[in-house]
Amino acid sequence: MSSFRKFTQWFQPEPENVVLNWIRGANVVFGPVTRRYLDSFERHSEGAKRITDRQLVKALNELGFFPTKSQVYCMLHTAADCCPRETTDRITFGEFCIFASELEQQYVKPSVLPRFTSPSHSRYRPIPPSPSKKHRSSVIANFNVFLGGSCNPTTWRRDVAIPLLKQYSLTFYNPQVESWSPDLIEIEDQAKRLADLLLFVIDNSTRSIASMVEASFLAGAQRPLILVLRGLPSVVENENISKNTTSSSAALTFDPHNDDDPYDPDRELADMGTAHAFLCDLVERQCLPIFDDLDAALHCTAKVLNQGVPISDLGLSDGAQPVKYPDVRIGLRLINLKETFRTYDPQKTGFIALTDALLAMRSLTQRDLSFPAYDQIMRSCSKSGDKPEFDYNEFCCLVTEYLFYQPARTGLSKIFQSTYRFFRQFGRSDLDDEEEVEIQRDVFLGGSCRDSHWREEIVIPILRKNGLTYFDPVVPNWNLRYLPLEAQAKDNCNYLLYVINNLSRSAASMVEVAHYIGQDRNVVLCIQDLTDGVVVDGEELTPRAVKDYNRGRQYLADVASRERVPIFEDVTEATHALVERIKRDQEKVMRENPSPSHHACHIPATPQNPGDPRSPMSSCLGL
Repeated sequence: MSSFRKFTQWFQPEPENVVLNWIRGANVVFGPVTRRYLDSFERHSEGAKRITDRQLVKALNELGFFPTKSQVYCMLHTAADCCPRETTDRITFGEFCIFASELEQQYVKPSVLPRFTSPSHSRYRPIPPSPSKKHRSSVIANFNVFLGGSCNPTTWRRDVAIPLLKQYSLTFYNPQVESWSPDLIEIEDQAKRLADLLLFVIDNSTRSIASMVEASFLAGAQRPLILVLRGLPSVVENENISKNTTSSSAALTFDPHNDDDPYDPDRELADMGTAHAFLCDLVERQCLPIFDDLDAALHCTAKVLNQGVPISDLGLSDGAQPVKYPDVRIGLRLINLKETFRTYDPQKTGFIALTDALLAMRSLTQRDLSFPAYDQIMRSCSKSGDKPEFDYNEFCCLVTEYLFYQPARTGLSKIFQSTYRFFRQFGRSDLDDEEEVEIQRDVFLGGSCRDSHWREEIVIPILRKNGLTYFDPVVPNWNLRYLPLEAQAKDNCNYLLYVINNLSRSAASMVEVAHYIGQDRNVVLCIQDLTDGVVVDGEELTPRAVKDYNRGRQYLADVASRERVPIFEDVTEATHALVERIKRDQEKVMRENPSPSHHACHIPATPQNPGDPRSPMSSCLGL
């Protein structure tokens, strides 16, 4: 069926009598949209009234929607906030309808998706060589695949990757050596620049800090990357890290109130899980699929290289988990709908009358249409004596159908006219975001958080003294729902200051800043190495752990050096250097654009925090 036929069919009224569904107790189907959603929901819910996180992804994929892991996380936790429940890993069909409708709105809008072409036609930004080897001739022959990621003691290259690549007639470079040293960074960098495709495997038998930093940077630089995440490590060279877990997405589904949950803020596994979550989110924001199966990743590698298929076009049939529209914020529609339901249910009975439901729908959508389902149900209840009322789940389904309903029209022009009017009204709907005013700030304060006070004690006073604005991402009880908010905040900041201090592991911060260095953002970096015997979260790090986390710092410093990012060891020095750079850039802009009309509007130098109710971003979480 063509996209146009699918598009026009969504807006046709359902000819069958929806009262038949309503009387049988399945008060959730009110037309073609909710019927389509219910078919998918029931196929994956296995007869349950709620659908799990994994089932949710499969049901949405079946409908043609491909959310990121962080979007799924937001769905689950927004639903739990609106209607408290024992577990946060399941949602009802009504909630499913609202989330699916949010995605469907984006999928029918004309939009340009980020697109990664095949390596032979790639337009990614080339990574410059290190200054010390600018004039050095290549000592490595061209090849197809760079085998990056976890090294010793892993054997995935020898046991799986290399035999399959040979079967696919693909050449490769294997950087794994018995004893790694910093001198190898330059050789590996040269190999990565020569590769047609970069295959990175983050194994669950090592910390892989440096490998995650590399992968994040390469994704930010829009290099052709296929990433495999094989789970969180529990033991590294006979050292227990934390509780055992088999899911690489553990940090995306943790419950901070559950003592048995894999995410424990006092353990190293928490930092590892957050680093995995950041890497996953950053890569998916490039519309790149993430794999958990190495064989499937190698099959896709061969398809990309031998058939010229863009990485972002790999589908479920290839063993990939596609991603589309990663920047769409999920959850506001459900929050607004729940607040409206409460308004029409002041006695907290859990039900609202059908007449109130219609008023609520018109208030939410700013649409005043004659709705066949409403008329049919009212006539039926008048005959049977039943009380026409809806619970919250049914109300979600009714609103979903009403959003997409369009009266029957004749003529192609009327279809286009009604569709255009629908989306204009839909865009102004109270169900969705109000028109956002993006506030530009000077500096994003990224980097080490827990047990560190460099922001409030050093950086913020200096920025305030110089009249510079900033965004401080530190909030109490931080969780992964803040990922999209922080991403938006970083997009709205002109400069990024990252401090990787010597008091924390900072795995997630290293992964994060490497990505923005790859994007060629204005970054100033402060890196401090961990020392032997350092205590983090009340735990003395082992020599092996210190070595692993410092190796990540070394890779980050090398990446920053190659990209001409200024690196400091002292926070105060880094902050003053940043201030001087901002002043120089502002003076340059004023010289080039002397007219006042070209000057940016400055906001007061007050702290901006996603948990602060004064912050425009706090509404994203319903704070």
